[in-house]
Amino acid sequence: MTRDQLLLADDMGLGKTLQVTAALRIMWLQGTVQSALLIVPASLIDQWRRELRKWAPELRVLAIRGTAPDRAWQWRAQGYLKIVSYETFRNDFTDNVESPLRKEFWDVVILDEAQKIKNRDIAVSRSAKLLRRRRSWALTGTPLENSIDDLASVMEFVDHTDGGTQRRYTAGPELMARHRELQLRRRKADVLTELPSKTVISISLPLLSGQQASYDKAEREGVVQLRDRGEAVQVQHVLELIMRLKQLCNRDPRTGESAKFSDIRERLEVLVGEGHRALLFSQYVNDAFGVEAVANTIGDFSPLTFTGGMSGSQRDATIQRFKENASHKALVLSLKAGGVGLNLQEASYVFHVDRWWNPAIERQAEDRSYRMGQVFPVTVYKYTCEGTIEQRIDELLKQKQQLFDEVIDDVSLDISGRLSAEEIFSLFGLTSPIVATVRECRDGLDLEDRCALILESSGWAVERTARSHDGGVDLIATKVDTVGLEQKIFVQCKDHARKVGVEVVRELLGVLPPDQKIQAVVAAPAGATAEATSLAAGRGVKIWDEAFLADLESGRASD
Repeated sequence: MTRDQLLLADDMGLGKTLQVTAALRIMWLQGTVQSALLIVPASLIDQWRRELRKWAPELRVLAIRGTAPDRAWQWRAQGYLKIVSYETFRNDFTDNVESPLRKEFWDVVILDEAQKIKNRDIAVSRSAKLLRRRRSWALTGTPLENSIDDLASVMEFVDHTDGGTQRRYTAGPELMARHRELQLRRRKADVLTELPSKTVISISLPLLSGQQASYDKAEREGVVQLRDRGEAVQVQHVLELIMRLKQLCNRDPRTGESAKFSDIRERLEVLVGEGHRALLFSQYVNDAFGVEAVANTIGDFSPLTFTGGMSGSQRDATIQRFKENASHKALVLSLKAGGVGLNLQEASYVFHVDRWWNPAIERQAEDRSYRMGQVFPVTVYKYTCEGTIEQRIDELLKQKQQLFDEVIDDVSLDISGRLSAEEIFSLFGLTSPIVATVRECRDGLDLEDRCALILESSGWAVERTARSHDGGVDLIATKVDTVGLEQKIFVQCKDHARKVGVEVVRELLGVLPPDQKIQAVVAAPAGATAEATSLAAGRGVKIWDEAFLADLESGRASD
């Protein structure tokens, strides 16, 4: 309560929600807080409302939701603690400084799961930092997920000035020193001495015979296809093969065989017989490889499913059914939808059906069970299949993990972003022709070719526009991510001897389609003027100067 600037980074399960609720109640009754804004993931709005109703009944709580006209009067209402999802906040935050959301001077703005603003260039991150506020509180169990820049962006929200001036942090001693001053972090091992133990067990299984045959055929044909592409092969093509093989490691749709599912079922029979319940996580959802397939396999245990395709009310009802009805022995969740914000101490066993690139995301999922209120020891099972791409990736990530455990206790980085193109290709005994080309041909490249090679080496498909009518865009890069969403980058290349001015940034902004989410980039080895840099930062345009281009080529930075 005494801190206007706070990064509350307790381990998940230590009651950050309850701590904030208690603080808000006291400050509300004291009169020191009369206008408060709480921005949370959409799936957690109802959970926050229940906790506030239970522990701070004096607070008048208003959830910002519904149609645009409904939200308009809700934003104008006075004397409420307002809760809004990140998505609704992003949509309602406009350029109109006289709008209620922009005009209000908030006594406190709280971001739950603050890693949502880890990317400083996305709209919701920029908007949160523009709010007029006296206090800035950020809550997250994983302040560092992918890179030091994640922490820098969250710190830029927390470490605001009274005058509203935004700070700009970069990786370095200043950031880490200020981080230590503003962060309050408690670990379970230090605080909850009565919390039961957590045991993590890695299980490596051989594929079943029919499953093995399907896997071998898919890998053999996939590698042939990669080789046939020659120099046109891209990292994205390798990642697509990896995904297909990982899905086969879960279950073979041709034969219906699954070594993992068979083992899970056997373990559940024993655990349920002993009175235990379980959470099962998969990154896939469908009935061939993912959540639905797992649920179908263990149907005898009355499982419930929880996925991102469900509405908020459906997800909330599912959690309540699991908590209140012990006949449901298992809850099968998609990792992305169910990995954060849920309290599921009713289960004491956690199964990772398939592995995610980021160990921090896996730990978040485990902490749905391993948190304050848990009375049984928690056992976590992590599955990989022997002699498959899962095992090769696991071994490679273990080697890389040792490099990234030194910043915030045991909070790890997303190692997938740290795998070089050579390492990804080497998973199948291949070499990366694109990376080789970058090394051999960088000297003498014009800037467009250089940027194109950088993007292609990271899995982007690059289109060069006609110079006569490029409209301020030299390169258009596209890539489909692992959940099927298309990402796009527009690059304007300016290989000038002097720093580029603000007119270059304006020209690029002028050709961005208003109805599409596109990352704009100005590639300028000489850098940009202060005015151009300021405009670019405010409008989400990235500047690739010589130092950053070199980092991209060496793998020290990501596009």
